[in-house]
Amino acid sequence: MTVVFRVCIPKDFDVFFFLTKVHFRGCPMSPDSSIIDLLADKNPATARNLMLAWTERRNAAWANAARDAEARAASARHLPHIRGQLRHHLGETALVESARDANVGAIPFQTQPAGGTFTVARVGRFALVSVTAQHKKLMPRKSVTRKLLSQPNEAIDPQNDMFDSLLGKPPVVTELAYFGCLVTIPNKRDPSVPAELGFAVPSVGLHDWISWIPFSRLVVLLQEKVDAAGAPPTTDSAVPDNAFPRFRMPKKDSDVGDDGKKA
Repeated sequence: MTVVFRVCIPKDFDVFFFLTKVHFRGCPMSPDSSIIDLLADKNPATARNLMLAWTERRNAAWANAARDAEARAASARHLPHIRGQLRHHLGETALVESARDANVGAIPFQTQPAGGTFTVARVGRFALVSVTAQHKKLMPRKSVTRKLLSQPNEAIDPQNDMFDSLLGKPPVVTELAYFGCLVTIPNKRDPSVPAELGFAVPSVGLHDWISWIPFSRLVVLLQEKVDAAGAPPTTDSAVPDNAFPRFRMPKKDSDVGDDGKKA
């Protein structure tokens, strides 16, 4: 019988123990819950309505872009360029109309350097833009304006304040709007429908995603916030005293005979 002992270097064990200590102490390793709280700040129904409206309009805009591009393109080689331009334009229109339906603000921003314009909608503590990425692990096109919008996201990046709770530092919360992206992933096989829709929060400088939440899960989380906000408080007074139902039995008539007729 051969016994094999694994040797652990003390310095590596120290780092590993520190990381597991952070995990088992209950520190949030994923910022999804904090992001949902900021998105549904004070009015979760508005955030839910905006996301539902944008999902419907973005899918319709994607299909309209594919149909109109086939009608306008001069050749098959022009088709991808025309389709991409229509996706951007109709996507901006979808965000503006969705913001109007949800009664939230939406204003146009110019990119720096100049040459482009995109819509920024405000809901909760987030400023939202509509972007397209080839894959959910890839980032959208960068611009100076978008980098400036992403600066407040440093406060919710877990890589920056992962060990602040152990060091005694208070969490940083900014009053500025955080920067979120309504991301559309193209479908390589069918250009008339997107492959996936997601809500993502980029890091400072748009290097990677802090959080990526598929829209199916996002709507469920926002609906839970709506239900929690509208649920009445559970107290002892809300529970009725008569928990068991009472049945009223018919009175027995002594004058009625066996044949059902009165004597």
